[in-house]
Amino acid sequence: MSKLLKPIELAVNAALRQDPDTCERLQAFEQRSIVVNIEDLHQFVHVCFHQQSIQLSHSDEENTDLLISGTAFSLLKLGQHPDNLFSADIHIHGDVQFAKQLRDVLDGFDFDWEQQLARITGDVIAQPLAHGLKKSFSWLQASAQSLQQTTAEYLREEARLLPDKSQIDDYMKAIDELRADCDRLEARIHRLDNKS
Repeated sequence: MSKLLKPIELAVNAALRQDPDTCERLQAFEQRSIVVNIEDLHQFVHVCFHQQSIQLSHSDEENTDLLISGTAFSLLKLGQHPDNLFSADIHIHGDVQFAKQLRDVLDGFDFDWEQQLARITGDVIAQPLAHGLKKSFSWLQASAQSLQQTTAEYLREEARLLPDKSQIDDYMKAIDELRADCDRLEARIHRLDNKS
């Protein structure tokens, strides 16, 4: 993992230099830091913003502005879907406003992996490699969605550990009725108090 950090740092910073708008937005992050906890790999990556670029290192230092935790897959998905930063798959501790600013920057950052690969490997290798990576990512995404759906169906239909939609609807309706009954009871008590 440590051998990957330097090439990733170089590639991201090269892409940032080609995106002046994102570079300008990074000025607000000067000297701020994030620690990314890749839970399933038991790795911590420290991201520091300095002079409109990023610096990556291995660290789980406590004095960070933001701690972002998740599986490698859920963290990778942030590149395509920055809004996932506030999903159930990602855990955030620290400055939430900073997290929102980070999401906005990620949302506006168009990182061309193929172009960055081409700088290192040349066009002939970069194109099939990027295509292979996209296909692998799509397959992983489809597999994860399929597994999630199959697991939910098993827990609902076979193991009967999860309620089905009609049970959830009945439950929510009962809660609404109970809330309405409580409101009426509270109003009645209030009227009785006023009479006495």
